[in-house]
Amino acid sequence: MGCDAEIIAIGPFSKRIAPALGYPEEQYRSVAEGAMVITTVFEAFGSTQSERLSQCFGVGRWDLGRHVLDASSADLATLRREFDEQSTEHFLALRETGFQFYFMPNG
Repeated sequence: MGCDAEIIAIGPFSKRIAPALGYPEEQYRSVAEGAMVITTVFEAFGSTQSERLSQCFGVGRWDLGRHVLDASSADLATLRREFDEQSTEHFLALRETGFQFYFMPNG
């Protein structure tokens, strides 16, 4: 059985970061500034890609006690190369506005 995974982010909403969130901007029209929102930033499919994603944040896929991530330690070059340039830019925008990031394996 393989393992998929994702990096999710939780933090305060602002209109400025709406393009970095998971839904079209119009879905956020009624969301108050500062309201807590959640979004998926990166997705990995299969055990190999899931392990690579976790390693971009200095944790192992099954290091369950370490899945609250240190966003400042992210390997941006690998995220851009192996995952997605746009997702990496969204990650940076969310990181700059105080979002917290979590690695969530599913396997």
